[in-house]
Amino acid sequence: MTKKIVLFFVITFSLILMNSGAGICEGEEAAQEQQAQEAPAAEPEIQWIWGEAVSVDAENRALSVRYLDYETDTEKEISIQADDSTKYENVNSISEIKPQDALSVDYSITPDGRNLAKNISVEKPENLPALPQEAPKDEAAPAAGTEVTPATDPSSAE
Repeated sequence: MTKKIVLFFVITFSLILMNSGAGICEGEEAAQEQQAQEAPAAEPEIQWIWGEAVSVDAENRALSVRYLDYETDTEKEISIQADDSTKYENVNSISEIKPQDALSVDYSITPDGRNLAKNISVEKPENLPALPQEAPKDEAAPAAGTEVTPATDPSSAE
């Protein structure tokens, strides 16, 4: 009789565990589906390129940039649109960008497939130090072998 009671509890306990486990899985799946439906659309991923402006269409706020694709090690060209929320560095607007300017562009791909600029930075060459200028021709260096004596100030004679 004890064996029957133990067997009864084992079977009952097993059935309870199997049913409760199935209920948890179904509940988790339902919760995940509900979260996916309620979650707002994620922000598009921000991409970055550095390259040279090929053409600029200020009227349509579009530009074309030639850049090096590091994954394929080939030069590519991309068209990028600007809008009212685009921020600029070293220029005030897209109309100030000229072909052959070096650009750094942060952009995202819109749901309709356009490349929308978030930030456009025009890379300005660093201010280079002035090169030393040559001495004027009338103040040419003395010929080799000649001795140069410094000029003396008569008022400083001792």
